[in-house]
Amino acid sequence: MTRRHFRGLPALSCAALVLTACASPASTDTTGAAKAAARPSGGTDYPAQVTNCGRTVRVEKAPERIVSFFPSNTELLLRLGLKDRIAGQTWTNQSPPKPAYATDYRKVKVLAPGEIGREALLAARPDFIVADGEYQFDGKKLPTITELARLGVPVYIDSAFCPKTTGTATLAATTTDLTALGTLLDARPAALRAAAETRERLAAVDKALTGRPATTAAMVQIVDKQLYALAGGLYSDVVRRAGGRNLLDDAVPKGSNFAPLSVEALAKKNPDVLIYHYTGAADRAASAQWLKTHLAATSAVRHGRLIAVPAADFSELRAVDGTVTLAKSLHPDAF
Repeated sequence: MTRRHFRGLPALSCAALVLTACASPASTDTTGAAKAAARPSGGTDYPAQVTNCGRTVRVEKAPERIVSFFPSNTELLLRLGLKDRIAGQTWTNQSPPKPAYATDYRKVKVLAPGEIGREALLAARPDFIVADGEYQFDGKKLPTITELARLGVPVYIDSAFCPKTTGTATLAATTTDLTALGTLLDARPAALRAAAETRERLAAVDKALTGRPATTAAMVQIVDKQLYALAGGLYSDVVRRAGGRNLLDDAVPKGSNFAPLSVEALAKKNPDVLIYHYTGAADRAASAQWLKTHLAATSAVRHGRLIAVPAADFSELRAVDGTVTLAKSLHPDAF
């Protein structure tokens, strides 16, 4: 499992005062977003707002101190040309950056390698947050999303992991987020180019796999020696677009995308391929050994068809990278 599934100082006073001073009353005005969509130059007229996870996310001006939760969000912001407007990032321990972003990624300040606390977040003086899920904003370790909005810090959640759509999300969430963030962050031209590239890459995969039978697969992760099924929503859509069929779709509750799984249940399904998530080199090696030991009788292990994928490859633009990479692993002769 990625950790998104485990809902696991004078500087602070100054930051809190600054954020409170920036707070503004909520508004239902939609003219900003409408004007942005109509402008031929592609720029944004402010204020601007979008709907995200059933909430209105509104900005009065282009954010200048963006905080990114999760590596894939940092890379998305870099793809939008916003490297000088990222105030910091968290959860960097979940994956090294993609080579294309590595130089700029490593220049972004790390606020916390894993979970961040209230003091560290507010001390960064964010005016916008892009996060991989709502679970962290519980009002305890971090303020709630509503509390942050009152402080003038809007929070945008990856569309694929909105609570009500986690179990049904598809790769279309990537272009949804590109469109929304391009508008909110005054980066629409770059967002449009990235969205077009996304569509082209996925269309090329679809073309290469036309007429090929799906490979039976199981997507899993091992955390603290517990096996988890990853299925439904974006996970299974990536497998499908990559030319596979996730045999674990019936192993997770409706509306969810993960669940504990017994070794016996997975062995009984006997997938041709085991796809496993990892967060670092040590985790990758340990997970591979665990699968080889506990599932030695499966077709996947017997034929050496274990595919390791970084956990961060399943959100935003990295989900597209993950799809392309997985397709080439499942059907190497098609590319």
